[in-house]
Amino acid sequence: MESTFNHISEAKHLKFNIELDEQRLNQILKNLLSNSFKFTEKGQVSFRIYKAPRNWKTRNINLDTAETVIAFEITDTGIGISKEKQNIIFEAFQQAEGSTSRKYGGTGLGLSISRGLSDLLGGTIELESEVDQGSKFTLFLPLKFSVPSESKQVDSEEEQPASKSTLKSTPSSAFRKTDIELFFVDEVGDDRTDIKLDDKVVLIVEDNLTFARLLLDKAHQNGIKAVVTTKGNDVLDFINQFHPDAITMDINMPDTSGWKVLDRLKTDFYLRHIPVYVISGEDDRNNGLKRGARNFLVKPVKEETLKNLFDDIHDFGNKRVKNLLIIDDNEYERNEIVKAIEGNDTQITIARNIKEAITLIRDETFDCIILDLVLPDGDGLDVITELENDQNEPKTALIVYSAKDISKKERTRLNRFANRIILKSAYSLDQLVDQTALFLHRVHKDLPPDMKSRIESFYLQEDVLKGKKVLLVDDDVRNLFALTTALERFGLLVLSAESGQEAIHILDKTKDIDVVLMDIMMPEMDGYETMKHIRKIPKNKDLTIIAVTAKAMKGDRQKCIESGASDYITKPVNVGQLSSLMRVWLK
Repeated sequence: MESTFNHISEAKHLKFNIELDEQRLNQILKNLLSNSFKFTEKGQVSFRIYKAPRNWKTRNINLDTAETVIAFEITDTGIGISKEKQNIIFEAFQQAEGSTSRKYGGTGLGLSISRGLSDLLGGTIELESEVDQGSKFTLFLPLKFSVPSESKQVDSEEEQPASKSTLKSTPSSAFRKTDIELFFVDEVGDDRTDIKLDDKVVLIVEDNLTFARLLLDKAHQNGIKAVVTTKGNDVLDFINQFHPDAITMDINMPDTSGWKVLDRLKTDFYLRHIPVYVISGEDDRNNGLKRGARNFLVKPVKEETLKNLFDDIHDFGNKRVKNLLIIDDNEYERNEIVKAIEGNDTQITIARNIKEAITLIRDETFDCIILDLVLPDGDGLDVITELENDQNEPKTALIVYSAKDISKKERTRLNRFANRIILKSAYSLDQLVDQTALFLHRVHKDLPPDMKSRIESFYLQEDVLKGKKVLLVDDDVRNLFALTTALERFGLLVLSAESGQEAIHILDKTKDIDVVLMDIMMPEMDGYETMKHIRKIPKNKDLTIIAVTAKAMKGDRQKCIESGASDYITKPVNVGQLSSLMRVWLK
């Protein structure tokens, strides 16, 4: 309609407004289409929208009394659904057969949420399917529908709150107070359904919805799209889904520590370049900067500080070349640093003494500074005094790289200001290359091959994973083989179990297992039950258990933690993210 009539409205100088409450409808259609594409390997997926005929009757009074009903029909040539399964797939926490779940990832809460949403819109979803022939899901909605008041919708739930067990046999309308409210609690009117390829996007991780809305408004004022989540454990999934250019993150999240999330991001080669702006009620700026945060803001945040924050997100995202200042009077060492760090994404400037350095710092803006403390015209600490007096936000990242014997007093001062202190040695250049890449937010995959290799080799040498013993639990031998091969590259010693019972037996006989990777979808004893058994044994109280869960099973995240998981990762498993997650728990 917009493309058809826009030119007419412009020619006649008329305003043409289209108002559409599309968020819930979009969510239903995306869920249904996602399932069709997931379960269809050949043939086609069709999407048809039409006015439904009036010669049929439903059990839905909203549809039976509506003047006009619109049908949204999605047909596929996929694996189909058996008659007995058709009766339960819309119920919460119901999954397909084990083999289907392992191959395709399961349907999770998607269909139950979709039916709950269709109820909210006064409609219903009908299914026709044959095994190996495909499926047809049709969403029927009345063109006009008045939503009942909230009090009428939730009376029954308030009298008796739904638990996970009651949800299995509860009609989909009961989701109104439970799952649907939880499903949309993160959505504070954000842009997740309206993100285009070229949009600049910020991920807002904040459980205070009032402050989240404020950040959302500021992002929009700066022409930046925003997605909001109230849970730190959602960050990796949201990054994979929305590819944000920057992240703002509270530290005190309801489900996990923001520090742990920050560590996970900054130890992952393929995520560490994303600038993270920590916004916290606790002033621990130095800790945040040392862990790789781009900046650290303390609540309550002033209007001017928020303006500077989004100015920096906008400018930093558009900055293709980062500015690095090297302050060192030793020509040979300086050249070695330049040769190891240079690239098309980095502009390197040299200062040979304190006077040159201070002049450059006053005249130019640098993203990172490498500072030797021993200089011909004074102490490198004089440069730090100049940086301390600089009120620009955010502060320039500072890496102290020196052979000087640093006193306790000097180290205390350096620790308050420097992002990293590296003592020069035979192998310290590799660490310097790695830390410079981190604080310049360089994209790992775009680094020169020699530099990438150098950083990865440094990680393998210093890696906390090296020599650790991991128990891999999965009933699919192919998964065991693939993950074992990948994990052994990090120097991990891998044991495997093909069932929950076997995993419990191995843990009973083996004393020094450091981490367990637990698949959830296993026959007989699934991952939840296995983890509960493991946690009942006193010696396993502090054992790190990472659950491997299907991506579509959003409700399973909390269930994993409740069953004893220390953390979780979603399928398909990204080995880089898995290794960074293990580093966080094992360090």
